[in-house]
Amino acid sequence: MTIKTRNYFFLALVIAFSVFLLAASAMLGYSVYSGTLTRPDIFPAERIAGFYTKGYSFIATIASLFIFALYALLAVIYLYVEFEKTQSTEVIFFALFLIGCFAETVRLCVPLFNLWHELSAFLLFTGRVVLFARTLAPTALLFDAVFSGTKARQHVERNLVILVALSVMISMLMPLNTAIVLPNFCIKWGNGQTFLAIRALILAAAILSLFVNAWSLGTKDASPFGFASLALGYELSCYATSYAAAAAGGILLFGGTAVYLKSLHRKYLWQ
Repeated sequence: MTIKTRNYFFLALVIAFSVFLLAASAMLGYSVYSGTLTRPDIFPAERIAGFYTKGYSFIATIASLFIFALYALLAVIYLYVEFEKTQSTEVIFFALFLIGCFAETVRLCVPLFNLWHELSAFLLFTGRVVLFARTLAPTALLFDAVFSGTKARQHVERNLVILVALSVMISMLMPLNTAIVLPNFCIKWGNGQTFLAIRALILAAAILSLFVNAWSLGTKDASPFGFASLALGYELSCYATSYAAAAAGGILLFGGTAVYLKSLHRKYLWQ
């Protein structure tokens, strides 16, 4: 992938994220004004797999989705501006991670269109999109950490195809229980605990890879710590249902990304 093509890709993401964020904000505002925004009325016995936090807040759950959207938009703008002339392979995979983050906002359709108890194709579609995002984001971070060398530039397109194909395949094959919509606006998955464990292992492998690489090269930059912070913030934000969880996830996500991308930019600035 040439730098020009990559920059066009980043620009397309900036435009798409901006349009969808404005549309989501307008729809939320209209729903609040018209009184059609629906809260969950039943809390299933099954807990949300992962970082389920006590002190549930409907508003905080919505806020966590907009934190995701705003984060993805600001991050891709930074990529487009600061990495415009660099040969960085990592930012391409990081952009796919941002797509996975932004796709989380599709969960907002549940309270907007009152899909809590409606067994519809639209609800099933939102569930598949979330599964796609939950597969794409951690896997993209793993590819970001592993395929960061100069030799990997020759196979970027192939790796991108593998990433997207794998995410689509898992999102289509994973069973969904559309009868249960969790309080974080997410359909319950048939193998939720197993899927969560696999995602956690992928993120752990990505973090470990960066630390090992930094140790082997003898570098002392803070990029592995920033990477670990943003990975933890991402996972926490996926299941945030309280103000504390939403705030912690957002801080880790924004702070970790700032540290990681600044370190990455300095690395390519001297090449």
